[in-house]
Amino acid sequence: MVSKSTSGGRAPMPDPRPSGPKGLHNTSGVVQDRPDGAAQARPQTKPQPRVRQKVAKPEGPLKRQAQRKAMNGDEGDGTGDGDPARGLDADAGVPPTASQQRRAAHKLALEAGILAAARELFAERGADALTLREVGAAVGYSHATLYSFFHDKGELLARLAEDSLRTLLTRLQGAADGAASGGEAAAVARAFVNWGLQHPHDYRLLMLDTPIALREALIAGLDALIAPAALPAARAAALWAGLHGLVMLELGGLAALGGVAARAKRVEALLAGLLATR
Repeated sequence: MVSKSTSGGRAPMPDPRPSGPKGLHNTSGVVQDRPDGAAQARPQTKPQPRVRQKVAKPEGPLKRQAQRKAMNGDEGDGTGDGDPARGLDADAGVPPTASQQRRAAHKLALEAGILAAARELFAERGADALTLREVGAAVGYSHATLYSFFHDKGELLARLAEDSLRTLLTRLQGAADGAASGGEAAAVARAFVNWGLQHPHDYRLLMLDTPIALREALIAGLDALIAPAALPAARAAALWAGLHGLVMLELGGLAALGGVAARAKRVEALLAGLLATR
């Protein structure tokens, strides 16, 4: 549809209000209908963002171990976790790789080195002055590394106390084995006092700062060593109390007068009062 001609013979103008999809005329700039198919040139919808698909990661030994424990009711079969040298998959019957064996061997060696360094510092300074920072520095690691092996200083001291207990019982057993028949209890008593005075920090750790379970093991071991004497329970308790008192008095400097000879006399006097008559 075009407009009517005007005066002056001018050419008719196109209708400025065309119907349908609209666009601009290429030459005149007048709004007119788009050519067929031009309406589809621009997409009608926004492009959807690309969805990244998650790829399942391969299961590691720790995840497989947790799954096995969950299937077994968190009990496991008790064959893999207790022996780090066997590797993480030992409880499943899978032999550890060479890398796992190297890591396990390194961990065991480092733990032994930590205990050795702690033992040396403990023997010099005692439990109160021992710090995890100094132990870590002695083995060339930060003190934070030690928490991979021990929950805190108390757990480290408990491990040292276990070692001290084994050493003491071995010493006392040797004294009992070397004594004449009927003299086992007296030999054990003398060895007990001597060991306590030679290892004052170990003795205090065992007698004062030891966990209850370890202290009970100590008492059971001591009672077994003097069992051949067939002492009544009350007399056996009095024997150990007297020996402990002698050691603590001398460690505190209250009974150091007279030296070794006086110490021996005090021990013999105690033994004479408790072992002479049964």
